Amino acid sequence: FDFGRADFEIFATMNAAKEVGGDFYDFYLVDENHLVVTIADVSGKGVPAALFMAISKTILKNFTMSMTNPDDFAAVMTLSNNQLCQGNEEMMFVTVFTAMIDLKSGEMTFVNGGHNPPMIYRKATGQFEYIKVEENCVLGLMEEMDFVQQKIQLERGDILYLYTDGVTEAMDGQRNQYGEERLSKCLNGVDKVASLENILKEVRADLTKHVKDAEQSDDITMVAVRLP
Repeated sequence: FDFGRADFEIFATMNAAKEVGGDFYDFYLVDENHLVVTIADVSGKGVPAALFMAISKTILKNFTMSMTNPDDFAAVMTLSNNQLCQGNEEMMFVTVFTAMIDLKSGEMTFVNGGHNPPMIYRKATGQFEYIKVEENCVLGLMEEMDFVQQKIQLERGDILYLYTDGVTEAMDGQRNQYGEERLSKCLNGVDKVASLENILKEVRADLTKHVKDAEQSDDITMVAVRLP
């Protein structure tokens, strides 16, 4: 995805388990210096999940774009959650990880709503590691929930890797899951200076090697962001 900028790179892939999926990713600039990246996974499959996905994506972006201060990021999740709870008779929910990166300072503000912990590659250490996230609640089930906002520092050359549980919970024919440990091992074995597209391709190839001929049971979505 080409924003015509040299201060960040981004790539994403999504493979739906059915004709339509409930996973989504989103990224956009809220101003010249702040990039927002979101990944999410809606409960259920098929058309109902896809509809709830579209609503969730729109609500999250609308509240994010209306922020007046970067410190309002947790409030974005609270407001989005409240709106998604309205008229949600099917009791659907969505796990969300959303982050805002200050492209000048490298500071990343993020809120996790019941989603899988992302990984970050630190150029200084040469390793991918899981980010310690507050679990918080998923969105869509209970109104007036508080969300904890967190911050970490990104440096030039670092990579943020986001994914849905379709990656770590991918199963082989004996129902053995791919798991977080194998994901970490795979990412730490890739060429970290390769294109983000190639890095995600290597993860996808390792997933395929694990599941072999087993049917894909969940949407598989990945997003990678690098500060070059």
